[in-house]
Amino acid sequence: MLLFQIILIVIQFVASLYLYSSLPHLMPTHWNIYGNIDSYMPKQYAVWMFPFLGLIMLFFFKIAPSFDPNKNKYQHFSNEWQILQAVFVVFFAYMQGITFYVAYNPTLVIMKPMFIGLGTLFILLGNYLSKIRQNYFIGIKVPWTLASEDNWNKTHRFASWTFVIAGIIVLVEAFFIWQAAPIVFGSLMLGSFLPVLYSYLLFKNKEHYMKRILLGIICIATLLIGIRTISGEDDWICKDGKWVIHGKPSTARPTTQCIKR
Repeated sequence: MLLFQIILIVIQFVASLYLYSSLPHLMPTHWNIYGNIDSYMPKQYAVWMFPFLGLIMLFFFKIAPSFDPNKNKYQHFSNEWQILQAVFVVFFAYMQGITFYVAYNPTLVIMKPMFIGLGTLFILLGNYLSKIRQNYFIGIKVPWTLASEDNWNKTHRFASWTFVIAGIIVLVEAFFIWQAAPIVFGSLMLGSFLPVLYSYLLFKNKEHYMKRILLGIICIATLLIGIRTISGEDDWICKDGKWVIHGKPSTARPTTQCIKR
């Protein structure tokens, strides 16, 4: 596993060096909620950003256990620790590939590949969160999980579900681009916030309230989906004598004349 990560990081550095001269002077490094580029970075910094992030992540995962008061517990999830390390290194390599591709093709809609990577990352994290034992460097680290091993274990079993569900929602949104910003950020916030709330309820011996909260969230989500579905927002609108797309209409651009009113 370690050899694979080192090889991948070396490939990133080699790719940056090989493509350096052909890349534009300014490279996109940030996109707004609509998928449009809103920030650039000089390539002398941008090309090395993700390889160094992968290297830093590799270094962090290697030294972190030695500084943890619970370092003896790492032996109980050593395989998961290595896998999570590899997941982050691969994610940074994937993001580097997207950044380079967009640098050559600035008109590319970044949202789909970005959400695919982010959704996959959350699903992978969710699959291994339940196996992580109490530590101070990775996981849901709040006072109640750090104070109780039982709270930690139950919270992370719950978090594994919320992370996977959030990842699935993001993956679905990547292919439908229905309402990207609220759906993606909302699902990610719920995926990370709900475990903290669940942990607190466990601490207060009121975990049964979680069923009511989840039911409320499901009802609100169902209501919003219903309103969004029947609202007619996905349509072609006649504006200033031109047909303007609004949302994601299921029909092609109207062939009739758009009469300005």
